Amino acid sequence: MNIIKSSARAIAAASLLALALATPANAAEWTVDQEKSRLGFTATQNGSEVDGTFESWTAEIDFDPAAPGNAKIRTVIDLSSVVTGEPQVDGQITGEAWFNTAEHPQAVFEAASARQREDGVYEADGALTIKGVPLPVTLPFTLEIDGDTATAKGEIDILRDKWAVGQGIPESTVGASVKVSFEVTAQK
Repeated sequence: MNIIKSSARAIAAASLLALALATPANAAEWTVDQEKSRLGFTATQNGSEVDGTFESWTAEIDFDPAAPGNAKIRTVIDLSSVVTGEPQVDGQITGEAWFNTAEHPQAVFEAASARQREDGVYEADGALTIKGVPLPVTLPFTLEIDGDTATAKGEIDILRDKWAVGQGIPESTVGASVKVSFEVTAQK
């Protein structure tokens, strides 16, 4: 479950960071406030929710809300930094069947464009790479800018088996869908 949550968090973290940093007014460099930001996931294991977070990740964002189609976002998540608070899950999630951090220590979200929907929500189109497998992902997020501070929030459901996360673990034990969520605060 934690492994699934870790995958989701990695995606969420990548997406959140990318979006939060990518949407401030006028193209500018934004610095993530790690103490005020969170990248996490929720998975279902044996019918119960398991929450996890990634404690180490970075983001590079170039975003102008007046030209979101030109956005460039790159978020890198250290998969070994996953924490669920459940020792058994934490001990397995970085293993070969789950994140396999020995061979694939990072997850990466990269987007080369974004757009704003009619309802004001932004979407960043990109690729999420986990275990060396890049797959397309559209990450929705809200953005609030107050002076030189931007806060982005969002969540996305992903299917862990598309990245071979939890390989061989039946859906009856660990759910296939993992919710990745993020809240990122960044400063100009």
